[in-house]
Amino acid sequence: MSGILSDLLYVVGIAVMFLILIAPHEGGHFLVAKLCGVRIIEFSVGAGTRLWSTTRNGTLYAIRLIPIIGYVRMGGMEAGDFEEANGFHSKAPWQRIAILLAGPVANFVVAIVLITGFGLTQLNSDPGKVMGVVKDSVAASAGIRPGDHIKTVNGKAITAPQNIQQQEVAAAGQSVTITGTHADGTPFAAVVTPVCQNGTCQIGVFIARVATPLTAVQEGVSFPFQAMQVIVQGLGSLVTGQVPGGLFGKDGLTGPIGIAAITYDAVNQGPPTYIWLVALLSVALGVTNLFPLLALDGGRIVVVILEWLRRRPFDRNSELNFQRWGLAALLALVAVISFLDIQRIVTGQFPGVH
Repeated sequence: MSGILSDLLYVVGIAVMFLILIAPHEGGHFLVAKLCGVRIIEFSVGAGTRLWSTTRNGTLYAIRLIPIIGYVRMGGMEAGDFEEANGFHSKAPWQRIAILLAGPVANFVVAIVLITGFGLTQLNSDPGKVMGVVKDSVAASAGIRPGDHIKTVNGKAITAPQNIQQQEVAAAGQSVTITGTHADGTPFAAVVTPVCQNGTCQIGVFIARVATPLTAVQEGVSFPFQAMQVIVQGLGSLVTGQVPGGLFGKDGLTGPIGIAAITYDAVNQGPPTYIWLVALLSVALGVTNLFPLLALDGGRIVVVILEWLRRRPFDRNSELNFQRWGLAALLALVAVISFLDIQRIVTGQFPGVH
């Protein structure tokens, strides 16, 4: 039974991950389009067979079988109705750009909320709180356990987590006296000798960082920018050949199947890893959609900007055909990457979460 529950947890974890990525992205497009007065034909999370649907105020809301994509069908974007009064193309350029930007922006907001929310569950005002103890370390031998609170080292009060490391290094192999309280409130005192290797001296404790509501918000807000930097640097390394195998190597691009495999790994590692991964994937989805490629939000934004600059629209039928070809090419690329993902997983070369 435990095996069935475990498998169910993995399935739910992967499904929730795709839902968190797709629903807010499409919801961003939907909300701003509504605010701009665009007629919404359908708002769908997923593709393929309908699992659930309802129609309200002329809009079909649906959840479909395949969770890896979603879409918002807006009036004025299909052959024969380009001139619709409440259609997408009838709106001012800045409104169309806002609608297209809303999806990626929603992904960035989701990442901020996830990281901030998790940070708010990790609040800690104790600069000497022991988060973990290395097995068979001098700290473990002295009876120090996770949840203990270190108050002083060699008589010096701990006012910041790094104070303990500073005292360990200052001792340089000499014994130090540590005082504090155990998790149950019992006071303790221990004399230990830090183990020094490669210029670093440690007794074997992991100290929890001091975290406040303000630092949680700051980390959440800064996360998308840090993640974008990592993503761009990673793509640059792939394109320039710095990563062995390049774009299609074992550490190269990954698609829905690879993402599901990574998520499976993250679920196994626990909530912190899972939340961090979903936040990172949300930023990655937002960044990817801003690439100036056909069928992506970024490509459509480029078209709107060019029309704005030239002060007249492109031929809508030609544009629609180009977008369709772009979508076909994108789906073909996803199919190739998915094949490579399966190959890497089967041969044990898939990197997983690292």
